[in-house]
Amino acid sequence: MAKNEFKMKKDAGWKKMERLFASGENKAVYAKHIKRATQLNGKMAEALIRNEIKNEAFAKNAPLTSALKGGGKPLIGTSAGAQLFQSITSKAIDDESVFVGVLKTNSFYNVARSIHNGTVIAVTPAMRGLFFMLWLASTGQMSPSELSKRGQELYGQMSTGWLPLKASTKNIVIPPRPFIEQTINNAGLQKKSENNWKQALEAAFREVATNK
Repeated sequence: MAKNEFKMKKDAGWKKMERLFASGENKAVYAKHIKRATQLNGKMAEALIRNEIKNEAFAKNAPLTSALKGGGKPLIGTSAGAQLFQSITSKAIDDESVFVGVLKTNSFYNVARSIHNGTVIAVTPAMRGLFFMLWLASTGQMSPSELSKRGQELYGQMSTGWLPLKASTKNIVIPPRPFIEQTINNAGLQKKSENNWKQALEAAFREVATNK
């Protein structure tokens, strides 16, 4: 998964002004305003991730994936997908950087990583057998009632009918849907975040000036 740390970028001018806040009460004032802006930027990134998922800004599900899921949009089209969607969060790392994404401590972290980066699922004999039985039912060579519980759930969800997996099909490829990387690299988000940090610095200057 892409690096989830969203961090403030500082140019030479910023670092020069920051010296004013190097110690004492001024340092606490700086930390208060900058941390507030950092947390706000994390929340903006969260919202943008969810918005892009809702707008289907990623590769659409293949017909087979839709059938296996019972339909639905990528990432959110099932109860598990909805839970993954809800698991997106942000957490301040320090005053100037914030984590955005799914925390490793979340039960859906591994799922999120596989979806974000893409993954390859090896075809097992059981999977191959299930596809073969679905094909037999789709072509009338056996009664759908003879299918397993999972087979009966899947039967009829593929509008074009099921086909057996080819002998050459060794893996099922899940394409990457980089919902974090795509968001962090969003130029609009970066610009808004930069403005929030600048406004926070200005607020810190005003408070220090008032206290003098």
